[in-house]
Amino acid sequence: MAFNEVKSEMTNIKENSEEFIQSTLEYYRLWGFKVSVKAGTIFMTLLLVALFSMMAMLFISLFAAYAIGEMCGSLSVGFLIVGLVYILVTILAYACRRSIVERPFIKKLSEIVFND
Repeated sequence: MAFNEVKSEMTNIKENSEEFIQSTLEYYRLWGFKVSVKAGTIFMTLLLVALFSMMAMLFISLFAAYAIGEMCGSLSVGFLIVGLVYILVTILAYACRRSIVERPFIKKLSEIVFND
Protein backbone atom coordinates (compact mmCIF):
# COMPACT_ATOMS: atom_id res chain seq x y z
CA MET A 1 0.00 0.00 0.00
CA ALA A 2 2.74 2.48 0.89
CA PHE A 3 4.57 1.65 -2.32
CA ASN A 4 1.49 2.54 -4.39
CA GLU A 5 1.14 5.87 -2.56
CA VAL A 6 4.79 6.71 -3.19
CA LYS A 7 4.40 5.70 -6.81
CA SER A 8 1.32 7.89 -7.28
CA GLU A 9 3.05 10.81 -5.55
CA MET A 10 6.06 10.41 -7.84
CA THR A 11 3.73 10.43 -10.83
CA ASN A 12 2.09 13.60 -9.52
CA ILE A 13 5.49 15.22 -8.97
CA LYS A 14 6.52 14.33 -12.49
CA GLU A 15 3.30 15.71 -14.00
CA ASN A 16 3.47 18.87 -11.90
CA SER A 17 7.11 19.49 -12.77
CA GLU A 18 6.42 18.99 -16.49
CA GLU A 19 3.49 21.39 -16.22
CA PHE A 20 5.68 23.90 -14.39
CA ILE A 21 8.42 23.67 -17.01
CA GLN A 22 5.91 24.14 -19.84
CA SER A 23 4.30 27.15 -18.19
CA THR A 24 7.73 28.66 -17.46
CA LEU A 25 8.79 28.19 -21.08
CA GLU A 26 5.55 29.78 -22.27
CA TYR A 27 6.05 32.71 -19.89
CA TYR A 28 9.55 33.39 -21.19
CA ARG A 29 8.40 33.08 -24.80
CA LEU A 30 5.70 35.67 -24.15
CA TRP A 31 8.13 37.87 -22.23
CA GLY A 32 10.65 37.70 -25.09
CA PHE A 33 7.93 38.54 -27.59
CA LYS A 34 6.79 41.50 -25.49
CA VAL A 35 10.34 42.85 -25.13
CA SER A 36 11.09 42.43 -28.83
CA VAL A 37 7.85 44.17 -29.83
CA LYS A 38 8.58 47.10 -27.49
CA ALA A 39 12.16 47.38 -28.73
CA GLY A 40 10.99 47.14 -32.35
CA THR A 41 8.37 49.83 -31.78
CA ILE A 42 10.93 52.17 -30.25
CA PHE A 43 13.36 51.43 -33.08
CA MET A 44 10.75 52.14 -35.76
CA THR A 45 9.68 55.35 -34.01
CA LEU A 46 13.27 56.55 -33.83
CA LEU A 47 13.81 55.58 -37.45
CA LEU A 48 10.78 57.57 -38.62
CA VAL A 49 11.70 60.60 -36.51
CA ALA A 50 15.26 60.45 -37.83
CA LEU A 51 14.04 60.15 -41.43
CA PHE A 52 11.73 63.15 -41.21
CA SER A 53 14.32 65.16 -39.28
CA MET A 54 16.92 64.45 -41.96
CA MET A 55 14.51 65.53 -44.68
CA ALA A 56 13.81 68.76 -42.81
CA MET A 57 17.54 69.35 -42.27
CA LEU A 58 18.15 68.84 -45.99
CA PHE A 59 15.76 71.62 -46.94
CA ILE A 60 16.96 73.89 -44.14
CA SER A 61 20.57 73.29 -45.23
CA LEU A 62 19.77 74.09 -48.85
CA PHE A 63 18.01 77.28 -47.79
CA ALA A 64 20.91 78.27 -45.52
CA ALA A 65 23.50 77.52 -48.21
CA TYR A 66 21.65 79.62 -50.79
CA ALA A 67 21.09 82.45 -48.28
CA ILE A 68 24.74 82.50 -47.19
CA GLY A 69 25.82 82.22 -50.81
CA GLU A 70 23.69 85.23 -51.75
CA MET A 71 25.17 87.25 -48.89
CA CYS A 72 28.74 86.27 -49.82
CA GLY A 73 28.18 86.65 -53.55
CA SER A 74 29.05 83.01 -54.32
CA LEU A 75 26.84 79.97 -53.94
CA SER A 76 29.84 77.67 -53.58
CA VAL A 77 31.01 79.62 -50.51
CA GLY A 78 27.55 79.22 -48.98
CA PHE A 79 27.59 75.46 -49.53
CA LEU A 80 31.16 75.30 -48.20
CA ILE A 81 30.19 77.10 -44.99
CA VAL A 82 27.17 74.85 -44.44
CA GLY A 83 29.34 71.78 -45.08
CA LEU A 84 31.94 72.97 -42.58
CA VAL A 85 29.22 73.53 -39.98
CA TYR A 86 28.06 69.93 -40.49
CA ILE A 87 31.62 68.66 -40.15
CA LEU A 88 31.97 70.60 -36.88
CA VAL A 89 28.65 69.22 -35.58
CA THR A 90 29.75 65.69 -36.54
CA ILE A 91 33.04 66.05 -34.66
CA LEU A 92 31.22 67.36 -31.57
CA ALA A 93 28.64 64.56 -31.73
CA TYR A 94 31.40 61.96 -32.02
CA ALA A 95 33.24 63.47 -29.06
CA CYS A 96 30.06 63.39 -26.93
CA ARG A 97 28.71 60.08 -28.28
CA ARG A 98 28.65 58.35 -24.90
CA SER A 99 26.42 60.92 -23.25
CA ILE A 100 24.34 61.63 -26.36
CA VAL A 101 23.77 58.14 -27.75
CA GLU A 102 25.10 55.25 -25.66
CA ARG A 103 23.80 56.10 -22.18
CA PRO A 104 20.23 56.99 -23.22
CA PHE A 105 20.07 53.92 -25.47
CA ILE A 106 21.29 51.57 -22.74
CA LYS A 107 18.99 53.19 -20.18
CA LYS A 108 15.91 52.84 -22.40
CA LEU A 109 16.75 49.27 -23.36
CA SER A 110 17.32 48.28 -19.73
CA GLU A 111 13.95 49.83 -18.80
CA ILE A 112 12.27 47.67 -21.42
CA VAL A 113 14.01 44.46 -20.39
CA PHE A 114 14.17 44.75 -16.60
CA ASN A 115 11.04 46.69 -15.62
CA ASP A 116 8.57 44.12 -16.95
